Amino acid sequence: MRHKILLVEDDDSLRDWWFGSLEDMGFDVLVAASPVEALAVARQAPSLLELAIVDLGLPPHPNEPTAGLELLRLLILERPALKVLVLTGQDEPSVALTAIGMGAFDFLNKPASRQRVREALARAVLFLQAEKQLSTDGQARMTLTAPISEGVREFGEAAQERLVRSVLAESQFNVAQAARKLGLTREHLYYFMKKFGIERASP
Repeated sequence: MRHKILLVEDDDSLRDWWFGSLEDMGFDVLVAASPVEALAVARQAPSLLELAIVDLGLPPHPNEPTAGLELLRLLILERPALKVLVLTGQDEPSVALTAIGMGAFDFLNKPASRQRVREALARAVLFLQAEKQLSTDGQARMTLTAPISEGVREFGEAAQERLVRSVLAESQFNVAQAARKLGLTREHLYYFMKKFGIERASP
């Protein structure tokens, strides 16, 4: 099975090089040059999109990680199961810590060799396969990130939202199916969707 991967890189030559390299590795590659384009591609992509490589240095601020980190946050929010590998030219541990804390699967400094990226993606695919098996067995793995300073109540809210989003994504927004998995009535699930502002992306 060929896994679909989203490649987000604003440098034309690098994007072309990685596109060819990822195809040679056996991936179906979708490309984007900016955060806006990446979100549009992710929202239009079929539910089989499971992986992403995101360069943190993206416009409108290519020399800092701000735009890339915000894109990472939005991608994970919309697709909680997405495995995102982030790349950056800034060798700062704080950037790596922030990215991982926001849900990135792995973090590599540029220039990252083809072999290192291949190895990171192989690990991501193994995690995907394990999570699919857990889902088949009626289990789900969930990663939650919340500042301790926010307190237990806010952490619980974050857990609820992440769980609802994850199950809805796995069910391809089949509300009846997601409600059964969550042990809720459809009305109760609609309540949570409204509470957390969850809407199905337009086709």
